[in-house]
Amino acid sequence: MFGDWTGLTVLLYVLGLILLTIEGLVPGFGVPGITGIICVIISVALITSNLYEALLLVIATIAIFAAILIVMYKLGYGSKYLKFLILDAEQKKEEGYISSKKELSYIGKIGIADTPLRPSGVVTIDGMRVDAQSQGDFITKGTKVIVTDVDGMKIIVKKCEEEI
Repeated sequence: MFGDWTGLTVLLYVLGLILLTIEGLVPGFGVPGITGIICVIISVALITSNLYEALLLVIATIAIFAAILIVMYKLGYGSKYLKFLILDAEQKKEEGYISSKKELSYIGKIGIADTPLRPSGVVTIDGMRVDAQSQGDFITKGTKVIVTDVDGMKIIVKKCEEEI
C-alpha cells in the first residue's frame, strides 16, 4: 500500500515521533516540536506518491502520537521514568523559604520622602531608608509622609498633614 520504506524514511519517521513526544512532555513549542514535524513530513513525502496515502500516514502518526502521550500520562509525572523531568521540591516556610516578614511596626510612623513617589520611591523612616509606595498620589521629594499600611514588602504612605 505505502511506498518504499527505506532506512532513511524509517529513521526520519521514528525520530520525528520521538521528538514530538519530547515536545509533548516539555512545555512550549520549540526545537524538538518543529524538528519532529519536519522529520515526519519529510518521511511521509519520501514514502508516499499520492495524497491519499500521505493523509493516511499522517492520521496514523497522529494516532500513534496520541497513544504515546496517553501512555505517558497514565504512567504519571511521578513515575520513575519521568521523574527527572519534573521539579518536585517545595519551598516551605518551615525550611526557611520566606520572602519577607510583614513589618507592622512602621504603621503610623512619619518619615521624609527621599525621592519623588510616583507612586513608588524611597522614604526615610526613623533614620532608615526604605522602599515605599504612595496611595496613588504623586509625592514630591522632601515631603513629610505617614505610613498607612504594610503589604508584604510594600510600605504604603500618604502625605502627612500634621507637624512633627
